[in-house]
Amino acid sequence: MPEKLIWKEEYSVGVPLLDQQHQGLIELINLLSDEKAKPGLIGQVFQELEAYTKDHFSAEEKMLKASDYGALKAHKKEHRAFEQWLSAVRQTYSVGVTSPTILAETVNAFLRDWLINHILSSDMAYKETLCIAADTKHEANCE
Repeated sequence: MPEKLIWKEEYSVGVPLLDQQHQGLIELINLLSDEKAKPGLIGQVFQELEAYTKDHFSAEEKMLKASDYGALKAHKKEHRAFEQWLSAVRQTYSVGVTSPTILAETVNAFLRDWLINHILSSDMAYKETLCIAADTKHEANCE
C-alpha cells in the first residue's frame, strides 16, 4: 500500500464543513492501508464511505445550489458516478470474487485518484463561488 495521506491546507475549499468531510475521506483512505494487518476492515470502510457520500454529497450539492453554482449539473454527475462505482465495488466485495487485500488496494488507488481529480480539481472550481456567497448563505474561511 502507498504511504498514508496527510491533510494539507492547499486541499481546503474554504468551507469548514466540507473541509472536515474531505479530511474524513483521507482518514478512510488511510484506513484501507491497514487491511492486511486487520482483515475485514474493508467492510467497515465501505459502510463509512457510503455514509460519507450520502452526507458529503448532499451538503455540498445544497451549498452549490444555494450559491447558484454554474457547473452544479456536471458536479452532481461526478457524484452519481462515484456512487455507482461504490455500489459496484461493494457488490464485488459481498460476493467474494476478489480477495479483501487486493480489493482494498484497488479501492485505495481509486480513492486517491478521486481525491486528486475531484477534490483538488472539481471541488476547487467552486471555491470562489462559495466564498463569494459566504456572507449570506454559509460560513466560509476564504483567503
